[in-house]
Amino acid sequence: MVDPHFTDDEQAEKLKEWWKNNGSSIIFGLVVGLGLVGGFNYWRDYQQSQADQASQLYERMLSEYAAQQLDNAQTAGAKLMDDHGGTPYAGKAALFLAKISHERNDTASAKAQLQWILEHASDEATKHTARLRLGRLLLGEGELADVEAQIKAEDPGRFTSEYKELEGDLRVAQGRAADARSAYQDALSALPAESAYRDMLSMKLDSVTGAAGQ
Repeated sequence: MVDPHFTDDEQAEKLKEWWKNNGSSIIFGLVVGLGLVGGFNYWRDYQQSQADQASQLYERMLSEYAAQQLDNAQTAGAKLMDDHGGTPYAGKAALFLAKISHERNDTASAKAQLQWILEHASDEATKHTARLRLGRLLLGEGELADVEAQIKAEDPGRFTSEYKELEGDLRVAQGRAADARSAYQDALSALPAESAYRDMLSMKLDSVTGAAGQ
């Protein structure tokens, strides 16, 4: 700051002395600040590029599946997971690959893809969907103890009805009709009143009502 009580030469000397004491710190701060801005912009652009590439691979996977080019669809989905595993598209691709694997009677691959989602996906809805599908695959294979682990989600949120239905199906497989009835009732209570799926749940509940009382 210029002081009017000093002459021009004195002010110049004061400025030179101040710059000598503080100049390096100012330059360092500017360099760091510019570096942070540049780094942020680079990271933002990189993330956008990753998302764009992942989106293109996801669309390619869907197009190949629609054309019944299943091998090509699986290749595109696998590349998406390998190269862009940190994007939300990776979890969605793994779900779709599990669907293709199941359609091709490759249960082992379907389970592996669903397990990958549980371990790597960031989107909670995708993870819940994967856990429920994995539970149903395990139930179909009679791996009841593993199904038990899948239905114990800490915060099922809007998937409460689906988890309760799976629990009911598990209890039926275990021969525990009363527990199955309770689970199906909870599933119905958690289901929106306007849902068309209420009829299916009601049928499941009716199927164990008599047995539960025996």
